Amino acid sequence: MLSTLREDHFHLYEHKLIFQSFLRVVGKSIHADYISIKSDLDGNGTLEDAGGDKTLSDIASYCQNSQSWRRYFPQLEEARYRRSIEMLGGDMIHKARDRELKLEELKNWSETSVMRADYMIDDSEKLSIKTVVERALDNIESTMRGEPKIGIRTGLVPVDDLLMFGMRGGDMIVLAARPAVGKTSAAMQIAEHVALDAQKRVLIFSLEMTSVSLMERMIRSRARVRAADILAQSITKYQKESLSKAYAEVRDSHILCDDTSGKSIGYIKAVSRRAHQKEPLDLIIIDYLQLLRGDSKRSKDNRVNEVEEISGGIKELAKTLRVPVLVLAQLNRDPEKRGGRPSLSDLKGSGAIEQDADMVMILHCDEGDAKNHTQHPTVDFIVAKHREGPTGIAPMSFDKSITRFEISSSNGREN
Repeated sequence: MLSTLREDHFHLYEHKLIFQSFLRVVGKSIHADYISIKSDLDGNGTLEDAGGDKTLSDIASYCQNSQSWRRYFPQLEEARYRRSIEMLGGDMIHKARDRELKLEELKNWSETSVMRADYMIDDSEKLSIKTVVERALDNIESTMRGEPKIGIRTGLVPVDDLLMFGMRGGDMIVLAARPAVGKTSAAMQIAEHVALDAQKRVLIFSLEMTSVSLMERMIRSRARVRAADILAQSITKYQKESLSKAYAEVRDSHILCDDTSGKSIGYIKAVSRRAHQKEPLDLIIIDYLQLLRGDSKRSKDNRVNEVEEISGGIKELAKTLRVPVLVLAQLNRDPEKRGGRPSLSDLKGSGAIEQDADMVMILHCDEGDAKNHTQHPTVDFIVAKHREGPTGIAPMSFDKSITRFEISSSNGREN
């Protein structure tokens, strides 16, 4: 009972005082009854405030069975939730009349507040360790039978070999690289596979490129047609057919794209929730983290605090919606200064990104290829963090002309 009942389940001030007294008495390992509660209230000088002897006597006369609280608890929970909604309604009226509050801020606040109120509903099933253990055992037994519960696959075979269980609901997956290495291309190829091949619903936030540019790139990549050939008007009949087919596949897919720039993490969460409520999402992609803004006043003090808020907000979004979130991120310049492969410490902005992420993949282009500006460089997908499996390196060949990763002749290797 103590783990379920809370003070805010009681509306009247007198009943709150009695419940506080009950907690004090039980905390002293004393049996809670009329005499012990009255003695505690009297000793704390709150007996009269709690309604006096008559109120205690009335309550005691109604409680003939210590287990009867279970029968009445659903009514208490419903009343508490209704009060929270009523208070929220008053706050919403006040906020709506505040003309200094921007519309976007009002939307974010209202959606977050409603969501917070919704999570105030008691969910014993969610908290029950029995339910959690049963699900965990089911996962283990499925894996032992050779039928592991796999999340979303990237479609990049060497990478999927390392990410044994795929991208699962609730996972925050970071894809990091220096500029022009191919992180947006990799993210769009993953989106293409999930939406077109697996026929799932993908929401893309593009803070750098426009939606039109992204879809144009996806169509060309899917058709394997170079932009240079289109510009030179030298494409073949077969290429035209490939472009038409790719266009139709992308058009009929379940891809949603928001290219609004300069937005906050609150905006990302609000749009994602609305889209998910309309029809469940299977994957969210954010390109990229360092272009987002924080919402709190604390985040405006310095950039580290802001990145911490953004990273924590992305992880919260993934867990709340139970959808994998693939977020792109920039690396700092340290790898270029010291040479060699980048590491987790090179994530730009804050160590919170490394801490919050369930998986971190870092793209690294071979130094020789980078210097020679080859059109088919070998790019290593370095799985630097992986909560559910091994780390390692998956080399892939990047065809810059069609912005597409292909299987490299090299084999995946461990760090």
